[in-house]
Amino acid sequence: MLTIDPKLEAKLETLAKQEHSSPDEIVTRLVNEYIQRKQESGLLIEIINDLPEIACFKYQNPLDVQMQLRDEWH
Repeated sequence: MLTIDPKLEAKLETLAKQEHSSPDEIVTRLVNEYIQRKQESGLLIEIINDLPEIACFKYQNPLDVQMQLRDEWH
């Protein structure tokens, strides 16, 4: 048995109705998806590819920015 916040429970109920499903089925799918993602190979390249884009580095190499900041300290 799980205990969840009443507001989250209401959202889950609404989602279940929209998907013509039960809250149990939705939670089961989410947990299975979470487990599957955790069991993936975990290669560094896969982890990096899942990272979000950072707008401030859109046109810059983050390592170059870091080197410039280090140079300012010396």
